[in-house]
Amino acid sequence: MKKNKILLVVLLLVLLVIPSVTLAKEIKYNTLDFEKTLQEEELEKKYEKYSPDKDAITIYLFRGKGCTYCRAFLDFMNSITNEYGKYFKMESYEVWNDSNNSQYMTAISNFLGKPASGVPYIIIGDQVFPGFNAEAYGEGIKNAIKTLYDTKKSDRYDVMEEYKKSLEEDNKSGSNGSDTLIVCLVVVVCAVIGIAFTNSKFTQLEEKMDDNKKLLKESKSNDYVSNDFSNRQKTKPAKKTKKEL
Repeated sequence: MKKNKILLVVLLLVLLVIPSVTLAKEIKYNTLDFEKTLQEEELEKKYEKYSPDKDAITIYLFRGKGCTYCRAFLDFMNSITNEYGKYFKMESYEVWNDSNNSQYMTAISNFLGKPASGVPYIIIGDQVFPGFNAEAYGEGIKNAIKTLYDTKKSDRYDVMEEYKKSLEEDNKSGSNGSDTLIVCLVVVVCAVIGIAFTNSKFTQLEEKMDDNKKLLKESKSNDYVSNDFSNRQKTKPAKKTKKEL
Protein backbone atom coordinates (compact mmCIF):
# COMPACT_ATOMS: atom_id res chain seq x y z
CA MET A 1 0.00 0.00 0.00
CA LYS A 2 2.84 2.41 0.85
CA LYS A 3 4.39 1.86 -2.59
CA ASN A 4 1.09 2.59 -4.29
CA LYS A 5 0.68 5.82 -2.33
CA ILE A 6 4.18 6.97 -3.26
CA LEU A 7 3.57 6.19 -6.93
CA LEU A 8 0.27 8.07 -6.81
CA VAL A 9 1.96 11.16 -5.32
CA VAL A 10 4.68 11.08 -8.01
CA LEU A 11 2.01 10.80 -10.71
CA LEU A 12 0.07 13.78 -9.34
CA LEU A 13 3.23 15.92 -9.11
CA VAL A 14 4.14 15.15 -12.71
CA LEU A 15 0.64 16.01 -13.92
CA LEU A 16 0.87 19.34 -12.08
CA VAL A 17 4.29 20.17 -13.55
CA ILE A 18 3.32 19.58 -17.19
CA PRO A 19 0.73 22.41 -17.43
CA SER A 20 3.00 24.76 -15.49
CA VAL A 21 5.75 24.22 -18.10
CA THR A 22 3.38 25.03 -20.96
CA LEU A 23 1.52 27.94 -19.35
CA ALA A 24 4.23 29.72 -17.35
CA LYS A 25 4.93 32.31 -20.07
CA GLU A 26 1.36 33.56 -20.51
CA ILE A 27 1.27 36.94 -18.73
CA LYS A 28 -1.23 39.68 -19.38
CA TYR A 29 -0.27 43.27 -18.58
CA ASN A 30 -2.75 45.93 -17.52
CA THR A 31 -2.49 49.12 -19.56
CA LEU A 32 -4.39 52.37 -20.02
CA ASP A 33 -4.48 54.74 -22.97
CA PHE A 34 -3.74 58.47 -22.69
CA GLU A 35 -7.23 59.71 -21.81
CA LYS A 36 -7.95 56.92 -19.33
CA THR A 37 -4.63 57.61 -17.64
CA LEU A 38 -5.58 61.27 -17.25
CA GLN A 39 -8.89 60.18 -15.75
CA GLU A 40 -7.22 57.80 -13.29
CA GLU A 41 -4.87 60.59 -12.18
CA GLU A 42 -7.85 62.99 -11.97
CA LEU A 43 -6.27 65.48 -14.37
CA GLU A 44 -8.64 67.76 -16.27
CA LYS A 45 -8.28 67.90 -20.05
CA LYS A 46 -6.53 70.99 -21.38
CA TYR A 47 -7.20 70.24 -25.03
CA GLU A 48 -10.22 70.61 -27.26
CA LYS A 49 -9.77 67.40 -29.21
CA TYR A 50 -7.49 64.38 -29.06
CA SER A 51 -7.48 62.32 -32.25
CA PRO A 52 -4.31 60.36 -33.11
CA ASP A 53 -4.08 59.63 -36.83
CA LYS A 54 -3.36 56.21 -38.36
CA ASP A 55 0.41 56.84 -38.39
CA ALA A 56 0.57 57.98 -34.75
CA ILE A 57 3.55 56.72 -32.73
CA THR A 58 3.21 55.03 -29.33
CA ILE A 59 4.63 56.53 -26.15
CA TYR A 60 5.23 53.91 -23.47
CA LEU A 61 4.87 55.20 -19.92
CA PHE A 62 5.68 53.27 -16.75
CA ARG A 63 4.25 55.19 -13.81
CA GLY A 64 3.02 55.03 -10.24
CA LYS A 65 -0.50 56.13 -9.40
CA GLY A 66 -0.31 59.49 -7.65
CA CYS A 67 3.40 59.92 -8.45
CA THR A 68 4.14 63.67 -8.59
CA TYR A 69 6.61 63.46 -11.49
CA CYS A 70 4.35 61.09 -13.43
CA ARG A 71 1.47 63.54 -13.04
CA ALA A 72 3.77 66.37 -14.14
CA PHE A 73 4.61 64.46 -17.34
CA LEU A 74 0.93 63.71 -18.02
CA ASP A 75 0.06 67.36 -17.41
CA PHE A 76 2.77 68.37 -19.87
CA MET A 77 1.37 65.99 -22.51
CA ASN A 78 -2.07 67.33 -21.68
CA SER A 79 -0.87 70.86 -22.44
CA ILE A 80 0.63 70.03 -25.86
CA THR A 81 -2.18 67.75 -27.10
CA ASN A 82 -3.84 70.43 -29.24
CA GLU A 83 -0.61 70.71 -31.23
CA TYR A 84 0.84 67.18 -30.95
CA GLY A 85 -2.25 65.06 -30.30
CA LYS A 86 -2.40 63.63 -33.81
CA TYR A 87 1.18 62.41 -33.56
CA PHE A 88 0.97 60.10 -30.55
CA LYS A 89 -0.91 57.39 -28.71
CA MET A 90 0.01 56.34 -25.18
CA GLU A 91 0.27 53.00 -23.43
CA SER A 92 0.72 53.43 -19.70
CA TYR A 93 1.65 50.77 -17.16
CA GLU A 94 0.96 51.39 -13.46
CA VAL A 95 3.79 49.70 -11.53
CA TRP A 96 3.31 50.57 -7.86
CA ASN A 97 0.21 48.44 -7.43
CA ASP A 98 0.77 45.89 -10.19
CA SER A 99 3.64 43.44 -9.73
CA ASN A 100 3.44 42.13 -13.31
CA ASN A 101 3.76 45.65 -14.71
CA SER A 102 6.63 46.35 -12.33
CA GLN A 103 8.51 43.26 -13.51
CA TYR A 104 7.75 44.23 -17.09
CA MET A 105 9.31 47.67 -16.56
CA THR A 106 12.44 46.00 -15.20
CA ALA A 107 12.59 43.61 -18.16
CA ILE A 108 12.05 46.34 -20.78
CA SER A 109 14.49 48.78 -19.22
CA ASN A 110 17.15 46.08 -18.96
CA PHE A 111 16.46 45.10 -22.56
CA LEU A 112 17.14 48.72 -23.56
CA GLY A 113 20.32 48.70 -21.51
CA LYS A 114 19.01 51.54 -19.34
CA PRO A 115 17.74 49.98 -16.09
CA ALA A 116 14.85 51.85 -14.47
CA SER A 117 15.51 53.24 -11.01
CA GLY A 118 12.11 54.87 -10.59
CA VAL A 119 9.10 56.39 -12.32
CA PRO A 120 8.12 57.87 -14.61
CA TYR A 121 10.05 55.82 -17.11
CA ILE A 122 9.16 57.18 -20.56
CA ILE A 123 10.04 55.48 -23.86
CA ILE A 124 9.67 57.13 -27.28
CA GLY A 125 11.21 55.01 -30.03
CA ASP A 126 14.70 54.16 -28.83
CA GLN A 127 14.89 57.21 -26.56
CA VAL A 128 14.39 56.93 -22.81
CA PHE A 129 13.41 59.72 -20.42
CA PRO A 130 13.90 58.61 -16.81
CA GLY A 131 11.93 60.89 -14.52
CA PHE A 132 10.46 64.15 -15.71
CA ASN A 133 11.19 67.83 -15.54
CA ALA A 134 9.47 70.09 -18.08
CA GLU A 135 12.47 72.42 -18.41
CA ALA A 136 14.96 69.55 -18.85
CA TYR A 137 12.88 67.15 -20.96
CA GLY A 138 10.02 69.17 -22.50
CA GLU A 139 11.63 70.09 -25.83
CA GLY A 140 13.41 66.74 -26.08
CA ILE A 141 10.11 64.88 -25.74
CA LYS A 142 8.41 67.01 -28.39
CA ASN A 143 11.34 66.50 -30.77
CA ALA A 144 11.36 62.74 -30.11
CA ILE A 145 7.62 62.51 -30.87
CA LYS A 146 7.89 64.47 -34.13
CA THR A 147 11.07 62.73 -35.28
CA LEU A 148 9.61 59.27 -34.74
CA TYR A 149 6.35 60.27 -36.40
CA ASP A 150 8.23 61.52 -39.48
CA THR A 151 10.17 58.25 -39.69
CA LYS A 152 8.84 55.67 -42.14
CA LYS A 153 6.64 53.21 -40.24
CA SER A 154 8.67 50.17 -41.25
CA ASP A 155 11.84 51.87 -39.97
CA ARG A 156 10.49 52.92 -36.58
CA TYR A 157 11.94 51.31 -33.49
CA ASP A 158 9.30 49.86 -31.18
CA VAL A 159 10.84 48.43 -28.02
CA MET A 160 7.83 46.29 -27.17
CA GLU A 161 7.86 44.64 -30.60
CA GLU A 162 11.61 44.10 -30.41
CA TYR A 163 11.31 42.64 -26.93
CA LYS A 164 8.58 40.24 -28.09
CA LYS A 165 10.77 39.14 -30.99
CA SER A 166 13.65 38.43 -28.63
CA LEU A 167 11.34 36.34 -26.42
CA GLU A 168 10.10 34.39 -29.43
CA GLU A 169 13.69 33.66 -30.46
CA ASP A 170 14.49 32.55 -26.91
CA ASN A 171 11.38 30.38 -26.91
CA LYS A 172 12.41 28.75 -30.17
CA SER A 173 15.89 27.99 -28.87
CA GLY A 174 14.46 26.79 -25.56
CA SER A 175 11.49 24.95 -27.02
CA ASN A 176 13.58 21.86 -27.65
CA GLY A 177 14.48 21.76 -23.97
CA SER A 178 10.85 22.25 -22.93
CA ASP A 179 9.65 19.62 -25.38
CA THR A 180 12.27 17.21 -24.08
CA LEU A 181 11.18 17.91 -20.50
CA ILE A 182 7.53 17.27 -21.37
CA VAL A 183 8.42 14.03 -23.18
CA CYS A 184 10.45 12.93 -20.14
CA LEU A 185 7.53 13.74 -17.85
CA VAL A 186 5.15 11.75 -20.07
CA VAL A 187 7.58 8.82 -19.98
CA VAL A 188 7.71 9.10 -16.18
CA VAL A 189 3.91 9.09 -16.02
CA CYS A 190 3.74 5.98 -18.22
CA ALA A 191 6.46 4.32 -16.14
CA VAL A 192 4.65 5.15 -12.89
CA ILE A 193 1.39 3.75 -14.25
CA GLY A 194 3.21 0.63 -15.48
CA ILE A 195 4.98 0.13 -12.14
CA ALA A 196 1.74 0.66 -10.24
CA PHE A 197 -0.07 -1.87 -12.46
CA THR A 198 2.77 -4.40 -12.18
CA ASN A 199 2.98 -3.86 -8.43
CA SER A 200 -0.75 -4.43 -8.12
CA LYS A 201 -0.57 -7.66 -10.13
CA PHE A 202 2.45 -8.81 -8.12
CA THR A 203 0.60 -8.10 -4.87
CA GLN A 204 -2.39 -10.09 -6.09
CA LEU A 205 -0.06 -12.96 -7.06
CA GLU A 206 1.58 -12.89 -3.62
CA GLU A 207 -1.83 -12.98 -1.97
CA LYS A 208 -2.84 -15.98 -4.09
CA MET A 209 0.43 -17.76 -3.24
CA ASP A 210 -0.15 -17.09 0.46
CA ASP A 211 -3.69 -18.46 0.15
CA ASN A 212 -2.37 -21.55 -1.65
CA LYS A 213 0.24 -22.08 1.06
CA LYS A 214 -2.44 -21.87 3.75
CA LEU A 215 -4.63 -24.34 1.86
CA LEU A 216 -1.66 -26.69 1.42
CA LYS A 217 -0.87 -26.53 5.15
CA GLU A 218 -4.48 -27.17 6.04
CA SER A 219 -4.59 -30.08 3.60
CA LYS A 220 -1.41 -31.61 5.05
CA SER A 221 -2.78 -31.16 8.57
CA ASN A 222 -6.03 -32.88 7.62
CA ASP A 223 -4.11 -35.73 5.95
CA TYR A 224 -2.02 -36.14 9.08
CA VAL A 225 -5.09 -36.34 11.30
CA SER A 226 -6.74 -38.79 8.93
CA ASN A 227 -3.63 -41.00 8.75
CA ASP A 228 -3.19 -40.89 12.51
CA PHE A 229 -6.78 -42.00 13.02
CA SER A 230 -6.37 -44.85 10.55
CA ASN A 231 -3.20 -46.04 12.23
CA ARG A 232 -4.88 -46.06 15.61
CA GLN A 233 -7.72 -48.11 14.23
CA LYS A 234 -5.27 -50.66 12.83
CA THR A 235 -3.31 -51.03 16.08
CA LYS A 236 -6.40 -51.28 18.30
CA PRO A 237 -6.73 -54.90 19.72
CA ALA A 238 -9.63 -56.89 18.29
CA LYS A 239 -12.48 -57.85 20.63
CA LYS A 240 -12.56 -61.57 21.68
CA THR A 241 -15.57 -63.60 20.69
CA LYS A 242 -17.54 -65.85 23.13
CA LYS A 243 -16.07 -68.98 21.56
CA GLU A 244 -12.55 -67.73 22.16
CA LEU A 245 -13.42 -67.10 25.77
